Amino acid sequence: MKPMLRFTLLAVVLFTLSGALLARPGPVPASEFPRRATLPLVARDAESAAPPVTATRRPPPPPGPGYCGPSLTASPTPPNAVLGLLAIGGVQAPAETLVTLTFDGEPGISEYTVAAGGYRVYYAAGGQGHDPRCINEVGSKLGLLINGVRIDMGAKVGDESTRPALRFDVSLD
Repeated sequence: MKPMLRFTLLAVVLFTLSGALLARPGPVPASEFPRRATLPLVARDAESAAPPVTATRRPPPPPGPGYCGPSLTASPTPPNAVLGLLAIGGVQAPAETLVTLTFDGEPGISEYTVAAGGYRVYYAAGGQGHDPRCINEVGSKLGLLINGVRIDMGAKVGDESTRPALRFDVSLD
């Protein structure tokens, strides 16, 4: 046999044997932890999942006057969101804290916090050309109303920084 053919044959045999040895099923140690996947900033344990909207979780108050909801005749778009961390007096704000999104200082849509320490409010943007004027039209200044304290966010509806979500952390002292 030629030396090159011997070398090739030897390489094929070694490759096949090593693959067979590595692919052999062996004992897998059992884990004491349940199987689950964790995605950063997305996953949470079942105990901390948002409670369903029931008698124990009250629905938010209706939007303030002048707030225009999403149009049923326009093309559907994802909602805009304002979200962030929320602390009151140096500790995480409790669940069920009312957060109201303001437009040019006027109260708009509200939402109760689902879990301690954070908030999120979804809102519709637009409403140009309505009579009377919609407070949430593009160009309106965004703000928050929490525990009677008004906070100017320094952003406007429709700004590049506010679409589709604006993170704004709040610490009330």
